[in-house]
Formats: sequence, C-alpha cells, structure tokens
Amino acid sequence: MTRSSFILILLVFFSFAAKAQPPSVNSSGIKFTNIYCNELRVSWTAGNGDSRVVFVREGSSVDTFPTDFQSYNANPQFGGGTKLRESYTVFSGTGNTVDVTGLKKGTRYYFAVFEFNNNSGQYEYLTGTGVATADVKTGGITADFDINDRYQCLEGNNSIFTNKSSNTIGGGMTYNWNFGDGSSTVATTSPSHSFTKGGIFKVKLTATTTGCKTDTVITDTVVVPYNVNFFVDTMISFDTVQCFGANQFNLVNRSKVPNPPIYGAWDRSRSSWTTSQGHMGTAFNFDFQTSTPGKITVKLVMARQVQKGAEFCLDSIERVVEVRPPPLDTSDISFSDSVLCLATNEYTFTLGNTSDIVSTTWRVGDGNSSTDNPAIHSYTAQGRYEVELEVEDINGCKGIYADSVEVVATPNNFFSGLSGTYCLGDPIVNLKPNLPGGEFKGGNVDATDSTFNPNVVGSYTVEYIYTIGNCKDTFSVTTNVLDRPSFNIGNDTIICVNTNITLRADDDNLNYSWDDQSTDQTRVVSQPGIYWVDGEDGQCKFRDSIEVRQVTLPTLELGNDTSICGGEALFFDIQSDAGSITWSDGSPEGFTRTLSESGFYKAVINHPCGVVVDSIMVDILPTACDIFIPNAFSPNDDRLNETFYPQGLFQFTSMMIFNEYGMQLFESYEEGVGWDGKVAGEVCPPGTYYFLIRYQLPVNGTYTKMVAKGPVYLMW
Repeated sequence: MTRSSFILILLVFFSFAAKAQPPSVNSSGIKFTNIYCNELRVSWTAGNGDSRVVFVREGSSVDTFPTDFQSYNANPQFGGGTKLRESYTVFSGTGNTVDVTGLKKGTRYYFAVFEFNNNSGQYEYLTGTGVATADVKTGGITADFDINDRYQCLEGNNSIFTNKSSNTIGGGMTYNWNFGDGSSTVATTSPSHSFTKGGIFKVKLTATTTGCKTDTVITDTVVVPYNVNFFVDTMISFDTVQCFGANQFNLVNRSKVPNPPIYGAWDRSRSSWTTSQGHMGTAFNFDFQTSTPGKITVKLVMARQVQKGAEFCLDSIERVVEVRPPPLDTSDISFSDSVLCLATNEYTFTLGNTSDIVSTTWRVGDGNSSTDNPAIHSYTAQGRYEVELEVEDINGCKGIYADSVEVVATPNNFFSGLSGTYCLGDPIVNLKPNLPGGEFKGGNVDATDSTFNPNVVGSYTVEYIYTIGNCKDTFSVTTNVLDRPSFNIGNDTIICVNTNITLRADDDNLNYSWDDQSTDQTRVVSQPGIYWVDGEDGQCKFRDSIEVRQVTLPTLELGNDTSICGGEALFFDIQSDAGSITWSDGSPEGFTRTLSESGFYKAVINHPCGVVVDSIMVDILPTACDIFIPNAFSPNDDRLNETFYPQGLFQFTSMMIFNEYGMQLFESYEEGVGWDGKVAGEVCPPGTYYFLIRYQLPVNGTYTKMVAKGPVYLMW
C-alpha cells in the first residue's frame, strides 16, 4: 500500500467518524391534556435522542417519516409547520411537551414522535419500529336552539328561544344572542323577545366554553298585517245611508301592503267581508243589498301570508251603513171593506201611523184622488177599482201601496131569530138567514150551526155576511146578554121530627115565587124534601133550592156490664143520622168503637134533637177462653191424674162417659165434678172410652153453646 492510499483510507474513516449517530431508544407514553375544541396539550417520555420531532395528521395515521440530514420547520399551530404529505410538523426540539392550536372541533388527530440527534446540523432520525404514536379527538361544541313559533304576526308576537347547545368537554358555557333587528344582544341562556317591526330576522346564537366557540343562525319571521280600509263607492251606488227598497252598497277595498314589502316574492292576501245581517263575501271588493232596514255593521278582515303553508295574519276594520225603514208599514193600512154593494157603498181608506209622514196621496181608481187621511169615497158605478197610496217620509224616502176594491149589485140580505135582550144562561138561539149560504160572525156565535149562545154577559153584534158573485153584504143585529140576579136561601139543612124551619131568600129587591106558588120572601117548612124559589128582577130570573132532611134522636145501647176472654174485644157500630159522639176515655174512634181493655166506658151522643148517654163496665179476663180436654188419665191412687175433667176458661154444662159399645157409664151436671174411672165403685178396666162434654164460651159479651166429644184412654 502506498502512502497516498493509506492517507485516503484514513481520511475516509475520519469522515464517517465525524457523522452523528441516530438514537437507539424511541419516545414513549404519549399523553393528551387540556383537550379543547381547537387546541390541546401533548406530552411524551423522551427517548435517548438529544431532540425529537412531532408530526400530526388529521383523520388518519401519520404515514411518512423524517429523512436523515433533513430539518423540519415546526409550528404549534396545526398547518403552520412543514408539511410531509398530509402531516404537519408541530414540534422540533429538546422538550417533551407542546400546546397544539388551530385544530378543528370534534375531529380526530394522529400524532407521531420521532427521536433524532443533531450534530452540528447533521440530523439522524430513529424511524424504525416502535415509533411513539397516539391519536386523540378534539372537544365538540354545538350551538343550537328552538323557537316556539318561527312565524308570528306582529301584534302580540313573543318569540321564546329554547337553548339546546352542548359540549363534550363538560365545562360551563356562555351565550350571546343577536336577534337581527338591531336590538342589543343578550347573554341569557334562553331569552324571549318581542319584535317591534316586521321582517325576516336572522337570530344568531354564539356559544362559548373553555377553548371552544361556535355559533348558529335561525330565521324568525314577524308579519305586519295589511293596512285595512274600505269605503262605499257613491259614484256607482247610493250613499252610506239609503232608503229601503232599491238599496245597493258597493264597498271598495283600499287595503294596502305595509311599505316596504320586506318578505320577498311570496306575499299573499285574503279578503273576508261580513255584515251584522249575515251577508258574506271573499272577493277583494264587495257589494250587497238588504231587505231588512236598520243600521248594518260591515266588517272587512284582511289576512296576510308571507310563507307557504303558514298562518294568515289578520287585521280588520268596521264601518256602519244604514237602510232607513220603509215609510209604509202595511199593517198600518186599512180599507173599510174590499167588496161593497152599489146602493150603499162608502169606502174608508186609512193610514194609521203618520208620525214620520210628510205627504199622503190616495188615488182611488176612478180618476179621483185625496190627500186626506182617512180618505172617504163612494163609487157611482159597479166595477173593480185600483186604490193606490203614495207617501213620503221625513227622510225623503217614498213608499207606494196598492190594493183593489169592488162595487157590485146589492142583495136583499137579513136574518131573524135574534132578540134584543137575553138573560145569562138562556137556551141557545137558532138564527134564520133570509138568503142561505152566507156566514154568521160575532161574539158567542157558532157559524157551523148558525146559533147564538147567551152564556156570557155583554153586548154582541151578530153579522150575517152574504156574498153573491163579487158582492159581499153584511147585515148586523145587536143584542145584550144580561146578568141574572143572585140570591141564597141557605145550605142544605136538617130538622127534627115535629119541628119546623123558616127558609128566607137573602135579596130584598127581588120578586119571589116558591114551588108551592107562595110569593113571600120567607117560607116555613116542617117536612123533609127539596124546596126551591125563583127570584126575578124585572128582566131575568134566578132559582135557588135547598134540601131539608129530617133526623131522629138515636138510641144508644152499650149493653150490660160484661167479662170477655183475653185476646177478645167488644165492637160497637152505633147508628146516628146526625150529631157527634164523645167517649169518657177521650177515644177519637167515634160511632164505630172497639173495646179491647178492661175499664169503664161512657158514651155521649150530642144530636140536633137531644143528648143520649150510656155506659158499660168491661172486664177482660187475663187468658183466652177455651177448653182443654186430656186424652188419658190413671185412677191408680197415686194422686196424679186421678180424674178425667176438662180444663180451661169456659162455662161447664154437662159431661157423659161411654164405653166402646155406646153404654153410658158416667154423667155429671155439676161444675168441677169429673169421672174417677169407676162404675158402681169399681174401677173400669184399662182401655178406650168416649166423652161428650157440653159447655159455653163467651163471644162478644154473650155465651155461645159448644159441644166437644172424642176418645180418652184409661190406664193404670
């Protein structure tokens, strides 16, 4: 080897020895803190290099590596450092912490930390396996809110904003609102706001938390209604006050859109017309007529819609028009008749109410006219005549009424049968017309059978209307129905035998006639019967009657003092044709009485013919009256049940004992004496024997005979 070759080899060795060597230990333990929407802090544990470089990529892993001998310009604001493909350098140096900014909220970022040695600008990077990598998602923040009604009318509008903002960091948030109408912004969480003008307002909410800030905008529409107005077009119709009849109201809509029209191309309107009389219309302009006079309120409602499908905002205006009532009310017009006969025709034409009338003209159809009211006119020839009334009232409104009358030949019309005077309650009267086929009218008249009934006091005009052809003739008669006199001879009464009573009519001004032809005001009677009397005042007669009934002093017999069985009672039905009865014990039972308790009873009858008294002492026994007969006895000297005898509360009469062959063995008529089972001193053999017992029981205070019979068994 030559000297020059050795020197060259040595220089090369020194040249390689002078280069930096790469680290051998990677960084590790990447940690993220202070994670916000747009920034975060990343830290790591350093390897054995003297420096390190940090690459960051959005959305995917870092897919590039640093190149030896290449330096990288680092900027902690993401996107500001050296870009390697899709990654950016955010750190290059000796430390182990960097605060990265400029990030997007809610976005995942991937980090890679490379160790390197820097030897006087010579960079050696450790890029093999084991490079420290990690990823993190930045914090999220959302600004969001609801509006209770995003389309409101100006009047009474109130927008309520409900905040729905949120963040993933967990820190508190602050808010700032701008309502878009030039009003001051507010920092309330969920404010409300009333707009003072119409428009489409961009409401902006800005939400802020530590390291995060965002905003959102929602439009809120406030609609200004139309300026509503209309008037009555008097150029083509009448004024706001018109006369009844040919009235016509033409209403011109002068409603306008508020200026300026701030809602864009879509701006729709609707018209709605109504009147207080029920007229309705939806056209822009409106016209109507009415057949009902009076003041009429006309209302126009204009509806405005500035957004498809949204509600209409309304405003309205009312005006009053008037239709004056017609000057003629047909109910105030009367003709005295419609058809009269030529010989006696005289028509009276009357307008009843003339309070507002300034002129009246009657045209009677035969060329004559009159301004009188009423107007009286007679026609000189048969025929039909048109009668017309024309008036004008104080308002200048005119009215015309027309009807017709007729004049025909006169028939011979009358009726008979009706007197000038009747008394109330007289028989129904048959009326007889001279010309059949007409019609009766008037008070108390029955036109179906042509009768007059004088059943109501008063004066009556009875008409018979007869029509032949077009001629109607009326014949009338007036009659009076007079009230009958009224008096009283008293209520029905009674008299005792061999007595009398005086009957008297109580009106001293009438003439009387009794049923026995006597004519005095009084009458004495002594016999029972029905008596009547007629009283007459010179025109009408009235009758009253009375029934006189004869009564007799009753007999009162309560009977002898008595005893009755327990559970029974005494019943009295006392007959009396008048008067009243009282009992000493104060009983209200009266003439029909039941006594069910022991005691002394006294009855007093106060009768128109005298007083009757009787009394009775009643003893009610403690037990019921009855007889009890044993069905066996044993005469064996044991002093028990030795004798056959009935028990109970009764009146003993007799007792007989028979054997089975009907032979009588014993007989007793003495109370308390029973059969001892012996015949002629000898005890009869055991067996069946037969008894016949006669006795009495008290019933209603008297004794009733009774008989009992049957078997009895004798035993030892």
